[in-house]
Amino acid sequence: MRFASIIQLIFIMIILSLNMSGQGFLKTSGKSIVNENGENVILRGMGLGGWMVQEGYMLQTASFANPQHQIRAKIEQLIGEANTAAFYDAWLENHVRKIDIDSLKSWGFNSVRLPMHYNLYTLPIEDEPVAGQNTWLDKGFELTDSLISWCKQNEMYVILDLHAAPGGQGYDQGISDYDPSKPSLWESQDNRNKTVALWKRLAERYANEPWVGGYDLLNETNWNLPGGIALRNLYGEITSAIRSVDQNHIIFIEGNWFANDFTGLTPPWDDNMVYSPHKYWSTNDQGSIQWVLNIRDQHNVPLYFGESGENSNTWFRDAIKLMEDNNIGWAWWPMKKIEAIAGPLSVKKTTAYQSLLNYWSGTGNAPSVQFATDALMDVTEQLKIENCTYQKDVIDAMFRQVQSDEAIPFHTQDIPGVVYATDFDMGIVGSAYYDTQVANYHVSTGNYTAWNNGWAYRNDGVDIEKTNDQTNSNGYNVGWCSEGEWMQYDIAVANSAVYDIKVRIASGAPSGQFHFSSGGADISNKIDTWNTGGWQTWSMFTVPDVILTPEDKKLRFYVDAAEFNLSSFEFIEKAPLNSLPTQFFSAHTFDINTVQLNINKPLAGPLSNVAGNFDITVDGTSVPITEVELNTSNKRILFLDVDHVFKSNQVIKISYAGSQITAVDGVALNGFFLKDVENTIPNIHQIPGRVEAEDYFYQLGVELESTTDAGGGQNVGYLDAGDYMDYYISVPQTGIYDVKYRTASENGSGQIKLQTIEEDGTTITLHTMTFQPTGGWQIWQSNQQTVYLTAGVHQLRVLITQPQFNLNWMEFISLTHTHDQEVLVELNVFPNPVSDHFLVQGKLAKTQNVTLKIFSPFGQLMFSKTIPQVSGIHETVDLTVAPSGHYTLTMTFENGNTVSRHIVKIGR
Repeated sequence: MRFASIIQLIFIMIILSLNMSGQGFLKTSGKSIVNENGENVILRGMGLGGWMVQEGYMLQTASFANPQHQIRAKIEQLIGEANTAAFYDAWLENHVRKIDIDSLKSWGFNSVRLPMHYNLYTLPIEDEPVAGQNTWLDKGFELTDSLISWCKQNEMYVILDLHAAPGGQGYDQGISDYDPSKPSLWESQDNRNKTVALWKRLAERYANEPWVGGYDLLNETNWNLPGGIALRNLYGEITSAIRSVDQNHIIFIEGNWFANDFTGLTPPWDDNMVYSPHKYWSTNDQGSIQWVLNIRDQHNVPLYFGESGENSNTWFRDAIKLMEDNNIGWAWWPMKKIEAIAGPLSVKKTTAYQSLLNYWSGTGNAPSVQFATDALMDVTEQLKIENCTYQKDVIDAMFRQVQSDEAIPFHTQDIPGVVYATDFDMGIVGSAYYDTQVANYHVSTGNYTAWNNGWAYRNDGVDIEKTNDQTNSNGYNVGWCSEGEWMQYDIAVANSAVYDIKVRIASGAPSGQFHFSSGGADISNKIDTWNTGGWQTWSMFTVPDVILTPEDKKLRFYVDAAEFNLSSFEFIEKAPLNSLPTQFFSAHTFDINTVQLNINKPLAGPLSNVAGNFDITVDGTSVPITEVELNTSNKRILFLDVDHVFKSNQVIKISYAGSQITAVDGVALNGFFLKDVENTIPNIHQIPGRVEAEDYFYQLGVELESTTDAGGGQNVGYLDAGDYMDYYISVPQTGIYDVKYRTASENGSGQIKLQTIEEDGTTITLHTMTFQPTGGWQIWQSNQQTVYLTAGVHQLRVLITQPQFNLNWMEFISLTHTHDQEVLVELNVFPNPVSDHFLVQGKLAKTQNVTLKIFSPFGQLMFSKTIPQVSGIHETVDLTVAPSGHYTLTMTFENGNTVSRHIVKIGR
């Protein structure tokens, strides 16, 4: 009996031991990282940058002290050696604690990457008592032991990363604490020997620790190492030293030049090895990582993006989704910085610390030793997670948004009450907000773009800055508002009522415009703003008679014209619902067969036999209304289906005369006559005809640039595999067409697939076209191929399958004989872009009537002229007083066919 109990106890201890070891050692299996059970593991990690290796940009000292040895020297000069040592002890103690690791686990991370500074583990070679020997220091090993213990308790892996190697491994001093006055890693055999010995010491200590995920041998080497030979040789020595004491752990290998040049580092020399590039500031499409996928495929080895980050939430979400879709793990950089938005935790910058920064940068007075010591020790207190600002929007982007496009509340706003402009929903661009600049892609495009120009409060594309507004303020305002941008807010409305909205606006511009919507329906008219006297001189703008009910859950604020700053909205309950008449509010095209009508109040349903009370006209002619339907999710909205296909250049009006439709308060809808319907139909390109590449209605991953090709305007460029542009085309007759493509390329072949997107979302490939290099990015040539098109309106997609090339236009030419087909022989518009006047010149196949129209960016008709019985066009159009933006020129022929051109207006 006693023997059986002992056996049972031993069995329980074994089970507990297995549970404590989690899934065992990570290892490689083909192109995957797997656990002991062979299950695929995607590492989702956070880099603990700034803890053991300080970098100037994280402390805002980069302009005068970038690497850690310079930062320490500045501090030591100010407060002395003893106080400096105390500061660094507190820094190391407070920067990363168990509560930090517990938090990372709760947010969704399953690993951390530890950037190590060698000088916490061993002495510099110049300080060794005996040259060539290694003095081991307890501090680094004790800190590492603690981190591994905290991660083990949370079942998280630790990747050990030698971030600052003996002597420094790169010219970029801030990254590796390189001191040019001393021999670098590559200039000293003693430094290389110490590096190898350090890795052996680490491997001996952690050889049997399964929660150590692996060893990242050398971070971001950036040194002139021809052919990668010296790097490969050092990696080989380190690998041999590790394998002499540790057969368990993955070895992570970074390339030269900031981890991404693997010259000389393939094929793998170890059977448990992972290649670890880094990814910053590039586009997030398949083409951006194809180069490293090729390495994986060629050598059957896993990948791990050991560093990424320092960008917007949009970039974070897209990059992580791209990596995980390709079964690649990642570690973000970094966890904490002083006064930063692009990470999960922001360390408060105190006024005392700012005074030290001012002194060091030469703009402030010298502080006393006591003041400086107190200020610096307070910084170490601010490092504690409980004193940091948690950026929940960053974590939401990195985890939830990778799986869901849905917007969720940043904060639910009670109405009546104050809504802070900065507290819009969390979610992807186009779901929670829309902004014209949402990320920095300068590695791919060559152009730096700031996603949040104010660098405050949140890491989304919306521009936010600190404000001096003292009324209804949380200390921040939205600024740099551009036309077409919007933000969505989660609201909780207490009562169905009429409200006034008090909007806090500051502006240094002569004019701006905004409006509100709820649930997809306008609830306010467009309100004009004016120059309030400055960008922080605040005025109250009242939006009157806005109806809200408890059914209103999402409120949107739209910027209709720039530019102004926005602080808050206060909703003040004013009157009962039935104090206002039920009336037309606005209307727009919902799709090519439907008008959306917005009423100021929710309507009572159901509706029946009301179609006859409405009239919809297109260019002055009534069209049949087939159905009127109440939107059950927002009863302010009526959908009117018509037996007609709307086109982008048509003028649409709506009228109502009846008494059957009533609001929920019992008040009947007032009649209205010839109200404008905003025409939001994307330009439907008429086939045959030319389609300018930039005239897409949707794109993914492309950029526009000015072209020197004949006719001017813009071309599409910076194309990668997987990018695409979508267009609507109208084909009058089923048949065979030639498609002529106008392309330019410096070198290398490009390729596209021309596709149609069906109603169910499936794609049909019409043909594949390959483009040969032309010798330059603005040296143009045309190539053509036939395609079979059926009559009707189609969604056309140009899918990039092989970069790099530029595309200016596509021209469709019918090869099917017809008796009454009007063909535009030639059409030129110049100059384009235009600042005042532009000239339209064209040749027609036969003499006929032609109508020219110009439409504003919002679809309003700005110019219309019918030219009778001509075989050529020579018309000057004046846009001098028009605001800058994108305009559409259309030319309509006698048979109804229309061609269009995209006009870019600059100036004013």
